[in-house]
Amino acid sequence: MWIPLSGSAALLAAVSTLHADFLAYDAVASATTPVATPTPQPQAQPLVTLAKQKQDGVVLTVKRTRWSAKKDQIEASLTVKIPNDALSLATADDARNRHDLLLEFRHSDGMAFAECDLDVKQAKKKQAVFVAKEIYRRGILQIKSGVCDPDISTEVAEQTIPDARPGDVVILKDATGSELLSATFVKTK
Repeated sequence: MWIPLSGSAALLAAVSTLHADFLAYDAVASATTPVATPTPQPQAQPLVTLAKQKQDGVVLTVKRTRWSAKKDQIEASLTVKIPNDALSLATADDARNRHDLLLEFRHSDGMAFAECDLDVKQAKKKQAVFVAKEIYRRGILQIKSGVCDPDISTEVAEQTIPDARPGDVVILKDATGSELLSATFVKTK
């Protein structure tokens, strides 16, 4: 038996029926429509070029790291066991007074393109460490040890660091120009 509803009751019943239909539609739609999730962007991996050589109580490590055009760095370290005949370092005092060690960067064809002077970082009884380190952020020098000249063909000091690439060679030299140690740059992960 059908009972007539008043206008407001009929309207309420119609809204309830529509609401139930929309809930059922939303449930089916969400179950069948794929949800678009944002794809995570891969983090930029820095380009690292490394040269390392060990010989006669001396360890030379030069690392060139480029994150982006806005962040760039070079780190060079020379660790020497004392006493060391090859570098004429008999004592820690000899190491503290040594200011003539430099790194010369050469392309694979042998042409020199850059150099870094090394500073004494520490000199202890049995070991000395010499370094050169430059970090540029947004084109501005933030940290500096030693002095690097990225382009020895000019007299102008550029605001950048030596652009060592895989296959290039770094050579440790003294004030006389004697080549003491060398290492070749390789690309690392």
